[in-house]
Amino acid sequence: MTDSAPVQAPPLSLLQRMIGMITAPRATYESVVAHPRPFGVLFVCALIIGITATIPQFTEPARQATLDMQIKSMERFTGQAVTPEMYEKFDAQSRNPVTRASNAIAPLIMFPILALILSGLFWVFFNAILGGLASFKQVLAVTAHSYVITALATTLSLPILLYKFSMSMGGPFNLGALVPMLDETSILASFLSGISVFSIWGWIVVAIGLSVLYRRSASAIATTLVILSLVFTFALTAVFGSLFG
Repeated sequence: MTDSAPVQAPPLSLLQRMIGMITAPRATYESVVAHPRPFGVLFVCALIIGITATIPQFTEPARQATLDMQIKSMERFTGQAVTPEMYEKFDAQSRNPVTRASNAIAPLIMFPILALILSGLFWVFFNAILGGLASFKQVLAVTAHSYVITALATTLSLPILLYKFSMSMGGPFNLGALVPMLDETSILASFLSGISVFSIWGWIVVAIGLSVLYRRSASAIATTLVILSLVFTFALTAVFGSLFG
């Protein structure tokens, strides 16, 4: 049976916790699991992600690049070409200020839902299956604080997107940059382009938090989470590539 971490670490401010997720995640998580406060960091991270992801859409080149990426993804998903009439409709929607504002607000809804789902899966596995004693709030705090890495990714991506006006599903820090010689429509290139370095970092940070909470091996948890995420990404890429490629 595993136990949650004892209450020893002093509480940290929101800013200290966010910085700590980047500079010293294990020490920071000792405080997070002792004093779980998931909602403030979840709100701030979702707000940062929404704002930084939306700013490029107010520049014409970035808006066009995003629209082209969405159209290409839609065509690959459906296996059908987008008609000129449909393109004009999507183009008009992307220019609508209300649409742009809603894109900034969407993470405030989406990320809390994802955090709850992911935390529920973690709680069921570590508590119900492995016999852990952590509270759901502690697990949610671990998940919520890992979003600091995602917020950092969108923040660092912003100047690159504003400069290059190039969009991809994995962001500018995707692994596809390591294989420029591959055909971008190939399964391997699509798979690597959909994986961000920051997404791997984020899974590692989650693993550190879970290891602090349940006193288990961080490397084992991180390896499992990263492998599962890579397998899931590759499976989606292979399925859509074979069906609609």
